[in-house]
Amino acid sequence: MTGGSAERRLAVTVVTSALPRAGGADMVHVRRWRELARHASVVVVMPVPWTPPGLARRSPRWAAYSQMPATTEVDGLTVHHPRYVQLPLAAFAPWAGASMALGARGVVRALRRAGACDVLFGQSILPDGLAAVLLGRFAGAPAACLGRGSDVNVTSRQTAAGRRLAAWTVRHADAVAVVAHDLAATLADIARSARPQVLYNGIDLERFSPGDRAAARRELGIAGEHPIVLFVGRVAGGKGLGDLVEAFAQVARTRPAVRLALVGDGPLRQELSDRAARAGVGGRVDLVGEVPYDDVARWMRAADVLALASENEGFPNVVREALACGRPVVSTAVGDVPRIVTPDAGRLVPVGSPTALAEALGAVLDGSWNPGHLRGKVEHMTWAANADATYRFLHAAVERKRAA
Repeated sequence: MTGGSAERRLAVTVVTSALPRAGGADMVHVRRWRELARHASVVVVMPVPWTPPGLARRSPRWAAYSQMPATTEVDGLTVHHPRYVQLPLAAFAPWAGASMALGARGVVRALRRAGACDVLFGQSILPDGLAAVLLGRFAGAPAACLGRGSDVNVTSRQTAAGRRLAAWTVRHADAVAVVAHDLAATLADIARSARPQVLYNGIDLERFSPGDRAAARRELGIAGEHPIVLFVGRVAGGKGLGDLVEAFAQVARTRPAVRLALVGDGPLRQELSDRAARAGVGGRVDLVGEVPYDDVARWMRAADVLALASENEGFPNVVREALACGRPVVSTAVGDVPRIVTPDAGRLVPVGSPTALAEALGAVLDGSWNPGHLRGKVEHMTWAANADATYRFLHAAVERKRAA
C-alpha cells in the first residue's frame, strides 16, 4: 500500500533524539525519513535539552543545544526542536523519553490539530519510543517505535529501570518494529508480548558502490598500495576496538606494510592511540576522525577489508555498505551479521577473541574477492523497499487504533 492520489497521504510525525549531522551515521535516519516522504507527509520532532546559560558557556555541545532554533530543515524535511529538561545523571538516562514527551507535547498537539500527525514514529525504543507513546497519549494519536541496535541491546537492558521502561513502551505502542531479527528476539525477552516486525534499513546503493581502489586513495590523499584494514563507526565502548587494535598488532608482525584506519570519533580516541603505541603499531594506526558521508564510501573503496569487533549489534549499516562497495568483512558473529557475512563474503569470529580476529583478517587479506559477488549479497536491501514496508507498517498501526 502506498499513499496514492485516491486517499489522503498518511501524516507521519517522526520522534527522534538523534541530531542529524552532515558527516555522521545519523544521515541514515534522514534517508529513512526522506524515502518515507515519497509515500507520506513527514515532519520530524527532535527535542533538544534546555541549556542553563552557565553550562552553554562552558561546553561546546551544550552551546550548540542553546543555539538551536525552534525549527530547522534537513533535506527538505521540517524539524521541530522543542526544549526539555535533561539531567546530566546516568540514572536519568532511561527516563529521558518522558522528559522529551513533556517538552514536545505542545508541538505535537498543534501538529495533530493541523492534520499533520496521524501517527507518531519513535526512532528507538528508548528514549524515542517512550516519548512517542507518551505523546500519543497526550495527543490522542497512535504511536509506533523502531528498535535499531544499542537502544535494545544496551539502553533497554543495562538497568532495571531501563528494562521496565522498555517493556512498558513495547506493550503500549500500537506497533513495534526492529531493523534485525536478532533484535526481535531480544525484545521478546524484555517484553514477552512483543511481536515486532522486521524492517531492514536500506542501503544507499548509489553512494556505496564498487570503484577503483587507487582512485579512491587519490581522492582521500592516501599514498601507496599498502593494505588497509578499516573500521567505521563510533570510537566508543562496545565496539571491541581494544580487541581490534590488539588483533591488528598481531597481523602487522607478518605484514610490515598493512595499516589500520579508524574512521569515526568518540571518547576512546586517545586511549586507542596510547594502546596502539604500547603494542608497537602507533605509527600504523590512523585515527582519521569523523568524515563527510561521501568520504565513508571512498574509505571503503580505498580499503581491503572492513573490520567490526562489536560486542553486540543489530544489523550494522557499515557491514552492508562495505559489501555494497565490493569489500569483504571480518566481524564478530553478532546480531544479523551472520545472515550476510558467509564464507564467500568474509569471516566471522567470536566476541572478545583478538587472536581469532587476527587470523580472520590475515585470511581475508590473503584471499581473492569478487566485488560484484559481494555487492550482490545486499543489492536487494534498497531504501525504496524499506520505505514501502515502513509505510505499510505505520498505516496498519493507524487502522488498528481506529478499530480499537
